[in-house]
Amino acid sequence: MAGEAGTRMREAGLRVTRPRVAVIGALEAMRGHHTADEVHAHLARNDVALPRTSVYNSLTALADAGLVMRADVGRGAIVYEVAETWHHHFVCGRCGGVSDVPCLAGARPCLTPGEDVGAVDEAQVVFRGTCRRCLDADGGGDTAHEH
Repeated sequence: MAGEAGTRMREAGLRVTRPRVAVIGALEAMRGHHTADEVHAHLARNDVALPRTSVYNSLTALADAGLVMRADVGRGAIVYEVAETWHHHFVCGRCGGVSDVPCLAGARPCLTPGEDVGAVDEAQVVFRGTCRRCLDADGGGDTAHEH
């Protein structure tokens, strides 16, 4: 895996370092959406000693290079994940779960502002509501809003 991660880093113009390889490996092993502190804790549990600062710096570099996605899902810390395609997120207001939502355009920025604000690199959409699992647990299905 370090070989594949290293190749992806070099192709993205990043220097291959032990912390970056460890961090991307942790995200791949953990699957899903995780904070920097969760990545740090995972590494510590697996006897990979890295300062918390190195984890944060590695996540920032990997996200800036497009090798991991970062999302501000609005419930505290930013979450990170390894992702092959650009996508958006749905956050459940009940259980706090974060799930992926395909981007209709398939590539970033996928949305553009209505006026010239400068060069847009990405646009993130965060959908909020009640997830299917929580709705099904309530025995509900359709959640048409009543006014």
